[in-house]
Amino acid sequence: MDTETAWIVKRIFALANAGMGAHKIAKTFREEQVPCPSWWLHSRGEKDYSKRFENPENKYEWSHTVIRNIISNPLYLGHSVMCKTESIFKVNAVKKVPEAEQIRVDNTHEPLVTQELFDGANAKIESRRRDTTDNFVSPFSGLVKCGACGKALGLRYWGKDRNRVYICTTYAHNTKACTDHRIYYEDLYKAVLADIQYHAALAYADREKAVALAVKMNERADGNRGKSNESRLKQAKKRYEEVTRLFDRLYEDSLSGRISNDNFTRLIEKYQSEQEQLLGQIDTWEQALQEVKDNQTNAVRWADLMAEYVGIQELTAENLNLLIERIEVFDRTQTEAGTEQAIKICYRFGGYIEERRFLAKVLKQPCKKKECPLKKGKCNGKINL
Repeated sequence: MDTETAWIVKRIFALANAGMGAHKIAKTFREEQVPCPSWWLHSRGEKDYSKRFENPENKYEWSHTVIRNIISNPLYLGHSVMCKTESIFKVNAVKKVPEAEQIRVDNTHEPLVTQELFDGANAKIESRRRDTTDNFVSPFSGLVKCGACGKALGLRYWGKDRNRVYICTTYAHNTKACTDHRIYYEDLYKAVLADIQYHAALAYADREKAVALAVKMNERADGNRGKSNESRLKQAKKRYEEVTRLFDRLYEDSLSGRISNDNFTRLIEKYQSEQEQLLGQIDTWEQALQEVKDNQTNAVRWADLMAEYVGIQELTAENLNLLIERIEVFDRTQTEAGTEQAIKICYRFGGYIEERRFLAKVLKQPCKKKECPLKKGKCNGKINL
């Protein structure tokens, strides 16, 4: 693969990982006049597309399907996949072979993208939604989740003014499966922007404090895991050494006749069972300690990343996907101050730092004639969402 083609492929993955959909990438390439793959095949003489390229403009005619195929192709991870299609000679047709029946050989050549970038791009593409009829593309696409059931929140329109609202898709399909909670787009936008601005300013002004906050919140989320694991690990290793010494003594006692064969067999089984349990505990606590170290490393990476966005004034799909893994939306609650709503933002590298609460927007619209609460004296001509 030549340098220019490799650059195009890398850019496709980078744009997809930043939250741009296949249609948008294809449109961007058409506007920037980036040659499409069929042009490269034609120019190299690998395929004859003379008729297609009689019109010079077709050189830049990208298809969103081609974009999707590139993003999902393990070839760019350094793997080769064979027998993806099967020819049916009787009818002169080709059919796709199921993925389970294809032949894949890993690490056959140098990868063009990393596994992390490949997974991120594919996850973002899978979570994309079609653009709305008014050509509005939400920068939160694929990020907003229900805090109760964990499913995605779908973008809808409410009222004659077509206010944008995120609604739990589980509740939309089955009102008994989840609660009727929603969040208005402008509320979500303001809350997320305010949270990023706050933590970016903190990371910029006091990096150590930001790192300590991230570590503290991750430890709290893990149930303070790691504080006592080190001492437990030492005790387990000490006991394992003791059991190993007991094994040696048992063999000596058995050889000298100081212990019967029955007792020898019983104790051996007991100590072997304890050894297996201790090895399992040692492995678990070593992993837990490693996670604590990883949390510290990730907290530093999070603080460094956030500091780069100090003074941010606008949310885009690109900066949101670089900073955030998911946003969880919870039910509204009535307080003395008004209607409050909470969101939790899971930051990339930082995890869930803090919950953000804010006064939620409440829209009113006239009651519908059917099932109007006015008939029962339950409202004053208005209903609240």
